[in-house]
Amino acid sequence: MNAEFNVWLLIVGLVVGAGLVWLVVMDSRRRESEVDAAELPREAAWLSAVMREDGDDVSPEVAERLLLLHRAYLDAPPPDAVLGTGAEDLENVASDRVGGSELPDEDRVGIDSGARSVDQ
Repeated sequence: MNAEFNVWLLIVGLVVGAGLVWLVVMDSRRRESEVDAAELPREAAWLSAVMREDGDDVSPEVAERLLLLHRAYLDAPPPDAVLGTGAEDLENVASDRVGGSELPDEDRVGIDSGARSVDQ
């Protein structure tokens, strides 16, 4: 009887151990906060190369600026309401603040010209 109990304990231990390993591995993706400033130019170069392969000519400098803007967006508090993609909604976005200051003129070009989201 003791041997059967030991086999049962072994099986339960393996299942619990596999579950713990799965929990640790499941949440091991890198976060935005883990990418430091030294790695940002390499990330921008990679993004630029992938976009170029897809037929979009995006320079590494523009990709780096977009990554910085994306991080500023993630650092900002969430919007009060989800906006659609209509022209009036894009005008409302132009008046929003990013990181406590208004968007610089070079960041407003797409908003002011009525640019649509990438999904459209």
